[in-house]
Amino acid sequence: MGILNEQTKRSSWEYFLLRAAQEISLSQAQYETIENRYAQLQNILDASDNPMLSEAHIFIQGSIRLKTTVKPAPKAPEDLDTIDADAIVWLPNTKDASASEVLEAIEARFRDGSRVQQEIQQLRRGIRIVYSDENPGFHIDITPARAINGNGEEKGKGKLEVPDRVAGWKPSSPIPYSNWLNAASQEEITLESYLAVAKSQRAYDAATQDPLPDYQSYINQDALRATIKLLKRHRDEWAIRSGNEGSRPISAVITTLATHAYLDVVEESRSQPLRPLDVIIEIVRRMPNFIEYKNSQYRVLNPADHGENFSEKWNRETEGRIYRQAFSDWHTSAISSVTLGLENFDSATAFASAANESFGVGPTFVTLINNEIPANWTMPGRPEGKTRNALSMGALFGGTTTSGKSQADVKPVERLG
Repeated sequence: MGILNEQTKRSSWEYFLLRAAQEISLSQAQYETIENRYAQLQNILDASDNPMLSEAHIFIQGSIRLKTTVKPAPKAPEDLDTIDADAIVWLPNTKDASASEVLEAIEARFRDGSRVQQEIQQLRRGIRIVYSDENPGFHIDITPARAINGNGEEKGKGKLEVPDRVAGWKPSSPIPYSNWLNAASQEEITLESYLAVAKSQRAYDAATQDPLPDYQSYINQDALRATIKLLKRHRDEWAIRSGNEGSRPISAVITTLATHAYLDVVEESRSQPLRPLDVIIEIVRRMPNFIEYKNSQYRVLNPADHGENFSEKWNRETEGRIYRQAFSDWHTSAISSVTLGLENFDSATAFASAANESFGVGPTFVTLINNEIPANWTMPGRPEGKTRNALSMGALFGGTTTSGKSQADVKPVERLG
């Protein structure tokens, strides 16, 4: 019975984590709102008569394209309480333009064309449009880009470079990067089945735009994307709690390291099949193994473009140590959090508090999960044998009751291969 209790507790916690990843995902209404605002960007560019912006092509990048966006953490401070969307404006007619000229052109066009309550904000490599009239609010970061010399592909494919207000033009390859992650996510390990949830008449050519992934594609998560969502929400909760909002690990670092770790776990699973819970824990545990240190530089490189180092802040002379320490502290906390439900808490309230601290899911969600799992499974975060059946019997007879019979219809522990 002890083994069965342990297995059902692992199954309960596995189910909890995968459901939590769904819970923190955008709702369909939120996704559609972003999609509608994103679609307006093309109209704004179409109205431009600046030759540098002629034939522009807009496509989404970052977490929306990767399908790893999460809702803002509850009670997040102002800089973390909006949903983040990122768009690239590919500009084929900026070959001889400077970084500052392109940034000025993009900023001027969107200042003139946007109808938002807040002022357009300057970013180091683009601009930010804040839609504060939504709840939760969201913003779209717009980064202009052009193909590098020798890249003859169109509409932002292949290796690009983006303007930087300090460093000039910098390498970036968002489409090859998203293709790499998507290919990795399609490797053999998958979730268990129950969670499978024309030319313008203007003087200049009109902008074109790629659609966002459809919502069903976004919400149907694989083990890799589920883990990335959990890690990003945990990162935000940890940053708020520890006061590290400004130095928290960026999403590109988390996503890249998690994907490398996932591919490593995939190889292991070919000889030793793994459960989704094992996959999540191992992804988190192995992430630091893929941080490179070469020529006195820390490197978390874009696998599709080694000129793009997502951890470049770690190498800054003054604050680099702060970013490195923040990643280390966050990772230690993340390991503890993804095994939280395997611990023994004295009460459901204590476990719910710990789960809320780690992932921003409160007692209502914990109760929901406990009601969804089989009544004879040990509940996540509770001592082995603490099932819904046992609690019901305890309430009926004034004590805690468990029996071998209560485990008779426990599902076999499934494996992945």
